[in-house]
Amino acid sequence: MGLAMVVLMYSCGENPSSMSDLRSFDLKGLADGQVTTLSQGGYRIQKISQLGPSQDKTEYRPDSSGWKRELDILRNADISKPGLRPYYSYTNYDSVDLIVEHYALTDTGQSDVIYQKVYHHKNSGLLWKIEVLQQVNNPIYNSSRIIQAIFREEDNQQMLLDSLKVKGFQHMIISDTTFYQTTCKILK
Repeated sequence: MGLAMVVLMYSCGENPSSMSDLRSFDLKGLADGQVTTLSQGGYRIQKISQLGPSQDKTEYRPDSSGWKRELDILRNADISKPGLRPYYSYTNYDSVDLIVEHYALTDTGQSDVIYQKVYHHKNSGLLWKIEVLQQVNNPIYNSSRIIQAIFREEDNQQMLLDSLKVKGFQHMIISDTTFYQTTCKILK
């Protein structure tokens, strides 16, 4: 009985403790910081949206609540919650110019974020790009989207959102598949 308890404690404690140390990139915190910077800096947004064959182009200057709505897509893709840590694996690799942090979902059904990749410039360590794949599969609809956020360096090595692109599809059980794409460019 004592040996069985030790084996049970060891097997239950081994996997979660190693994965609970995983610290993913804080997209929610990044989005909140960008909302403040973009709204205080008076930045504008140029948005091109395409839903199926129709396309719409707009340009406007959001206030802080408008920027919050625009960046909610990043906030919703955040995997830095402690309850999600056991369900993601982490690898990092580098190329000539970039270091990539790759978080991959290991247990489907625990999150709709399949992966999150964070790209940093190798020399400076500054953030360059974030890419997220989200998928939802349920009895009513299936959807998939890739989110790409590109950053540029502003004064004092502060990284500012340069563009945000969302591309994906949604298939409702009783209708056709709808493809969409939105590209937002941040302008001064």
